[in-house]
Amino acid sequence: MQTARFEGWERDTEVAKDTESTWTNFFIAGDGPEDEYDICVIGEPDTEFPAHFDVTGIRNGESVIFAEGRASSFEDACHLAEIEARRASIRPVD
Repeated sequence: MQTARFEGWERDTEVAKDTESTWTNFFIAGDGPEDEYDICVIGEPDTEFPAHFDVTGIRNGESVIFAEGRASSFEDACHLAEIEARRASIRPVD
């Protein structure tokens, strides 16, 4: 079994075509496809604007949104998204 890890934040201009303020990360909690979580934050570092985040993954062969929300800053959105990805990896979803 792999050690749980985050791949790291990267700017992604393909996720949201109308903005370059999209950042993605990837959380791997194990060996299977249901142990991988995509994280997306729309916002810019070092600004005072709110940011949006979401965490998605696969359960029973289907895409699932585990969490989404807003935070007061980019940094807070990244932090909350990482917490939610960890929670998704231990929480069963029906």
